[in-house]
Amino acid sequence: MVCCWNLIFFISPFITTLGYLGTLSSVSASSDCNFPYPKHYTAYHLNAGEIINVDGKVDEDAWSKVAWTDEFMDIQGPSFPKPRFTTRAKMRWDENYLYIAAFMEETDVWANQTKHDSVIFYDNDFEVFIDPSGSTHFYKEFEMNAINTTWDLELNKPYLNGGTPNSSWEMPTMKTATFVDGPVNDPLVKNTYWTAEIAMPFKDLIHGKTGMRAPPKNGDQWRINFSRVEWHVRVVNGHYEKVPNIREDNWVWSSQNAINMHLPERWGFLLFSKEAVNQTTYTKYPDWNVYYALTQVYNAEKAFAAVNGYFTDVLDQLNLPSSITQGKCAKIPKVDVPKFQTSKFNVTVSPLVSGAPIGHISDDRLIWFEESKIKSLFLVKICRLFNLSLCQALS
Repeated sequence: MVCCWNLIFFISPFITTLGYLGTLSSVSASSDCNFPYPKHYTAYHLNAGEIINVDGKVDEDAWSKVAWTDEFMDIQGPSFPKPRFTTRAKMRWDENYLYIAAFMEETDVWANQTKHDSVIFYDNDFEVFIDPSGSTHFYKEFEMNAINTTWDLELNKPYLNGGTPNSSWEMPTMKTATFVDGPVNDPLVKNTYWTAEIAMPFKDLIHGKTGMRAPPKNGDQWRINFSRVEWHVRVVNGHYEKVPNIREDNWVWSSQNAINMHLPERWGFLLFSKEAVNQTTYTKYPDWNVYYALTQVYNAEKAFAAVNGYFTDVLDQLNLPSSITQGKCAKIPKVDVPKFQTSKFNVTVSPLVSGAPIGHISDDRLIWFEESKIKSLFLVKICRLFNLSLCQALS
């Protein structure tokens, strides 16, 4: 009898999961829940014998086996003019490092910044923004120019929320290098491209992230985006100088829909895989419906306060789509505004799948999820095990 009870105990989560998926089949088919989703990329773990020598050339077999990202676009989105030059990136990983390669088409390679932790985007540069937990707090920014001058910093929260950059944060064992097709700072010789390689230590990337461990596990998803700053230049007296009164171009991998990289909730997704290269089928971040609802209520609260001077706990006063206010894709959001502190708020959104993580966002943009006995990642694994088409309900 004991063995029978053990069997029932083992299969009951599977039965429960199938039941939840059945009730959500209509959700997956609903256009109301087809929320915009950022770019995503699968980084494959280096196999035994594979080595990346960080020399800037991006010529190892380990790189040739994996795909480039989509070409970068204007930071405001694909409807804006296509960038003048092509930019792409690749990623791999091992137990110690996240490896990033970048290709930047460029006819005039120049650089002036030579001091570490100087403001690198005063030059043309390549930038990495990464948030391992997706909380939007204590995320990392990295910038480098064509002569391998770097700036690494940590932000406790986005600038719009009063965040402050911490340039004293360092990645001591980080490795970086660049390769330029031709000379630098020589207008007489046209270039065609420059490339960059970066090895970022996981142990430093999770600094400030309570409860996170390095390295990531197979199947983990982090938030990441890339930016390329490109200035318009002209040749004056044999050297490059910026064209006056023309702003820099900002080109990114995943659209920010604003000229602002410091909106971490809009960054792309990086999936870590230990499967054979190019054999992983990407599955959307399982809590996306909840995450998206949180960010939409946050934005609506900020817009409401900009007009009225305070936040509101009345959902009908916020400009939100019916898919969120009617709980079609996640349960109806609950907004808490302290009675005597209307300059603060906290939003809670529960998933339609019972037992999956419950999401929260506060007025300073901090996003977090409560732990749960039945995690959405577990549901996704069950989906894969049974090859269920209903798994789209979790997307």
